[in-house]
Amino acid sequence: MMVNNVFLDLEETVINNWDEGFLVHTSKVRDFLKAQNVKGWTVFSFAVWDASDVAVFQKRHQRFLEKALDCPVLSCPSCQDFMECDTEKTGVRFDSLTDFISIRGKVGAFTNWCAVNHSGQHSVLVDDVVPNAVWTNKDTNTTVEFVNVLQLT
Repeated sequence: MMVNNVFLDLEETVINNWDEGFLVHTSKVRDFLKAQNVKGWTVFSFAVWDASDVAVFQKRHQRFLEKALDCPVLSCPSCQDFMECDTEKTGVRFDSLTDFISIRGKVGAFTNWCAVNHSGQHSVLVDDVVPNAVWTNKDTNTTVEFVNVLQLT
């Protein structure tokens, strides 16, 4: 099955945390990207709350991750973007980003993001808190795959 889009979480997936930014699991992730013949990846991280965090990512982390993973970043949407997309799809309005994260979690947020932005495609999220799972929506022919970075060899 051909993968159209690869998304990477940041904290505990490719960096230890937002503030320090030490690289973790980069050889596993680099090998995964290479095996999937990925030409670029997108950030999908709850550490990136808004446009100001996107700017911090671009300034502090992007260049190091692109070099370590030998693959460019295509974009870095924020948690605010994920929440707005979720509301567009479901009609649910959240009081805060914290509520959105608590209620949807990574799996729900990513599934709704892909349903709106990547319908008819196969999208993969590599993260440290997701199950290893593949879900296909037969109505839209959209496949959402979750890969736990801790399970990569």
